[in-house]
Amino acid sequence: MFAGLLLILAFYIFSLTGLFGFGTDPEERYALPLILLIYLAAMWSFFGMKFLITSDSVVAVFPPFRYSIPFSDISSVEIMDEFPWYIGWGVRIWGRKLIFVGKHTKAVAIRKEKGFFRTVVLVSENPDEFKKRVEMTLK
Repeated sequence: MFAGLLLILAFYIFSLTGLFGFGTDPEERYALPLILLIYLAAMWSFFGMKFLITSDSVVAVFPPFRYSIPFSDISSVEIMDEFPWYIGWGVRIWGRKLIFVGKHTKAVAIRKEKGFFRTVVLVSENPDEFKKRVEMTLK
């Protein structure tokens, strides 16, 4: 994250000095700050992704989105294998699956009894521990 941020910042500084030809038109002056803003928003989103277990639900937070799964809706909790590289990162919708991907490792699949999304997949830091905690709270 920091390397990309420094690179964009360096391009912005160089563009202000006229080395890249940016900055001659007023519209071009705002191109790199806009790119920097988009980059920072994306990084805030990815690094802000977290999964919480509250007293009555499992909550997936991917700023600015938040998705809650009440324990009463959960039918099963399973471990899934790694995701292929072409899935990408972020929030994905595959049919009736909602997937929160931050990296390509094992994940926790929560199957629901009702609702539009029947399966919610969460890629957590430690999926085995997360699954145990959800199952303990369900009992």
